Amino acid sequence: MPANELRRWKADPVWGKTQLQQIEDQRERISAAGLARISARLAAGNDRQQVAARLLMQDRDGAALLAERSTDAQAYQMALTACAWPRRDTPNCARLNPGRWAQLDPLDARPWMRMMQAAQSRKDQAAVDSALAQAAARPGLSRGSFLLEALAVAAADAVPDAAELGQALAVVIGIDAAMPGFDMGAPGRACRGEALNDATRLAHCRTVARQALASATDLGDAQMAQKLADRTGVPPNQQAYDAVTLKAAEERFHARALDLDVDCESMRRLKQLSAERAASGDLAMAMALLPPRAPAR
Repeated sequence: MPANELRRWKADPVWGKTQLQQIEDQRERISAAGLARISARLAAGNDRQQVAARLLMQDRDGAALLAERSTDAQAYQMALTACAWPRRDTPNCARLNPGRWAQLDPLDARPWMRMMQAAQSRKDQAAVDSALAQAAARPGLSRGSFLLEALAVAAADAVPDAAELGQALAVVIGIDAAMPGFDMGAPGRACRGEALNDATRLAHCRTVARQALASATDLGDAQMAQKLADRTGVPPNQQAYDAVTLKAAEERFHARALDLDVDCESMRRLKQLSAERAASGDLAMAMALLPPRAPAR
């Protein structure tokens, strides 16, 4: 900031506040323009892309309507997650349910974790145990977070200006982060304390922990699955990752992700980060930041 502006800022706080508001308004205009371009590109695509476009336009009910008719599991997942808190103006949200999601991807444990969470809210222990058993019977774990970001960055060429794209992606990441997708919390709650005294439940808990840890692409999922594995007694040699490694990877990943500003270079780096996360998930990104291990002797 030029010295004369800095002096005026200190001498006239009202002027300074006005300047800040103008800067913020400009950023919002830039990000809105980028979001509009990305949404328009996605709206002309497949079911998954069309649902994402609706969500980027803050049209949850429109996204739910599209997802209800779709056979794309991820399209359904995105709309269902966005509809976690239905309102009167989102009647189509009420027609979505994790049971249908489970039908669309029979090998995915995540829909059953979502059903487990609902059963826990109802305090229905029988339904919790049933969902836990179903999750244990499914070896896969679909990606649970930053799904909109992955689709948005794939449409990045619709926004040729780097600053506009970066601002738009920052908004998309915020929308993604606000959607509740941490389904590993459900088995975490089901598999603790006296609940582990039941041999069948304990076996299911261990299976869910082991399989989720091996299949996870989200860093958060892997960390929760690893804690569950430790708590339920999964042997270390059956755990795909250990707590120390995941913690170190998390620290390096967050240091990289937070080392961003609003300048043009940071906006270009944000696009790169989004593209990498879309391609491999943030678990693989975090693990790649760790120093190579010394070869065993």
